[in-house]
Amino acid sequence: MVIEELQPAQQVEGVVLDPSGAPIPDMTVTDLSEQWVAILRSVTTDSKGHFRFARQRGKVVYYLRFDHPAFNPLALRLKVDGNAPRRAITARPEIGG
Repeated sequence: MVIEELQPAQQVEGVVLDPSGAPIPDMTVTDLSEQWVAILRSVTTDSKGHFRFARQRGKVVYYLRFDHPAFNPLALRLKVDGNAPRRAITARPEIGG
């Protein structure tokens, strides 16, 4: 699933939750180049479902993909905006796999 709408946040970070609202640990979050072409870096969510990437100088839009064996892949674009109402994003992939 790809979320087309840009997701605004103040930082390149967030929490990944299952459909019931519980955190998803050990989900791979990948930062990709524009148009989802190449893998730039990856992190794994912690026990509370949190992830974080350091911001890259001059980069405003981040292409993020969320992968876990028990969930359907999810992709979204995060837009870093210092005036965004939220510090981080919340991703909610669907159960599948």
